[in-house]
Amino acid sequence: MIAIAGCVVAILMANSSSKALEQARSDNQASQGPASDAYTKSQEADTIMNAPTSVALIKDATLAQSMIEHNKVYPDLYDSIQPYIPSFYRVNSMAATSAGDSAVVTLVGTLKTYQQYADLMLAFSRDPDVQSVGRAGYNYDDDFVPNLSPADQTGTPHKPSEGTVPDDKLARLTYFQSQVVLQGYTNIGNFGSGSDITRNAMPGYSLVTVVLTLKKNLQVAQPKTTLQTIGATAAAPTVTAPTGPPAAPGGGGGGGGAGAASTASSKKKGGAAADDSD
Repeated sequence: MIAIAGCVVAILMANSSSKALEQARSDNQASQGPASDAYTKSQEADTIMNAPTSVALIKDATLAQSMIEHNKVYPDLYDSIQPYIPSFYRVNSMAATSAGDSAVVTLVGTLKTYQQYADLMLAFSRDPDVQSVGRAGYNYDDDFVPNLSPADQTGTPHKPSEGTVPDDKLARLTYFQSQVVLQGYTNIGNFGSGSDITRNAMPGYSLVTVVLTLKKNLQVAQPKTTLQTIGATAAAPTVTAPTGPPAAPGGGGGGGGAGAASTASSKKKGGAAADDSD
C-alpha cells in the first residue's frame, strides 16, 4: 500500500512539474516581445538624453525654473522682516542686496525719541535670522542740563541746538526773543506740499537708517554662465549606450534596467551641470 501510494504521489508531482514547466515556457515566449520593446525604448531614450540638443533643453528648463522660483525671494524676505518692525518706526524705503550666503537689508524711516532709537536695535534683534544690526541718523536735540558758565550760574536746561540761557533778566528776555519762530508753512519733510513725493522727518523727528545682516541667500541663477556651458556641451561628442538584443526575458529586463540606469545617469549629469551653472 505504501509503495502504491508513493507511486501515485510521484506521478502527480511529475504531472504538476510538467505543467509548471510548460507554463513557464509559455510565459517566457509571451514576455520576449515586451522585453525587446523595453530594451529598444531604453536605447532610444539614451540617444535622446545624450544628444547635445537635449542637454541644452534640460539646462534651459532648469535655468528657467530656477529664475521663476527666485522671483519670490525678495518679497518673502521683506515679509519675514515686517513683523519685527516696531510701530514707532515709520519706514519710508526698504532695499535688500545679496552678500554671498547672507543678505543686507537697508531700511530708512523716521522716529522721534532717543529711547525709540535705542529700542530699535532690540526690536530687530528678535528676528532669529538677523546676524547684526546697525543704525545711524538720529539727531539728538533733547533738553539737557549744561555745565555752569559765567552767563548761566544755575544750569538751566535747554536743547543742544539752542544757546546757553543767561541768568540776567534782560539778557534772558533777549535770548527768548531770539528763539521766536514765525508760524506758517515751512515745507519740512515735504509735509503739506500737496504732492505724492515721499514724506521725510517731521519737526522733532529724525530720519534713521537701519542696516540688517540676515542669514538669507538671495543669489540668483546666472543665465550667461549657463548658456555658455550649454554651448560647450553641444560641441562635445555624444555618448551612447551599448547595443545588442536581449537573449532572454531576464536579459531583456537587464537591458531595460541598463537603459533606465543610463537614462537616470544622463538626467543626473544634466541636472548637476545646471545646478553648477546656477
